[in-house]
Amino acid sequence: MRNRLPILSAGLAALLALSALPARAADVLRVGGTGGATALLAHLGKPFTRQTGIVVEVIPSLGSGGGIAATADGVLDLAVSGRPLSAAEKARGLVQAAAVRTPYVLATSHRAPPAMTESEVVGAYASETASWPDGSPIKLVLRPRAESDNQVLAALFPGMGAALDGARRRPELPVAATDQDNADAAEGLRGSLIGTTYTQVVMEERNLRMIAIGGVAPSIESFESGAYRHTKVFHVIHAQRPGGVAERFVRFLRSEEGVRALREAGCLPAAD
Repeated sequence: MRNRLPILSAGLAALLALSALPARAADVLRVGGTGGATALLAHLGKPFTRQTGIVVEVIPSLGSGGGIAATADGVLDLAVSGRPLSAAEKARGLVQAAAVRTPYVLATSHRAPPAMTESEVVGAYASETASWPDGSPIKLVLRPRAESDNQVLAALFPGMGAALDGARRRPELPVAATDQDNADAAEGLRGSLIGTTYTQVVMEERNLRMIAIGGVAPSIESFESGAYRHTKVFHVIHAQRPGGVAERFVRFLRSEEGVRALREAGCLPAAD
């Protein structure tokens, strides 16, 4: 039996590098967190800088937990997390200041993937012999157990929790440490299947096809109308008494220009 090796990432190096970052200038907003929001933050930073003169510095590859911890330590002004704050994190003086939602999607390197039902999605994860209509095998890429996307998949697709548990017993399946590793692996595997977000696929210009679920293709229009209902929420987090640059960014997200920038990136405001 082969030993499963995780797909390596720059996450640990990024965490170590945080301690070496220089002190922030008053006109710099330092942000980081879940990899799925890295390109989104860079996109939002451009109109925010034009409007305010504040430069947005995006620290990549921290993950939700790393971004939250760095914000609590005062290294970041804002974190974007794929999960809500825990009680312990709230006790460190952190608050959720805003939230953004984007379609949660199944994506593949397959050139012509069919639409799938929710039960077919679960079946693809549960079966060791799942295949595409052309007979080629479906090749899954998994995420670490603590990754928030596992909870998202289990909540969106009935029976997926058990399917994921079974898939983890298959040593041949790769485990992608970060959101970028996940997309990289999917691009490199013929017939891949991953869970990811619409905003990451679009903003990183990934060579992946997103699958219609229940006959509805993911798009900002189908998502806003409610026709496509599979959702991932990004939580915008800062200190209970944030600096002025963090507060200005949160106000920007709620502004007309901020909402327009979110839509361009395949996102919509969500309830805080």
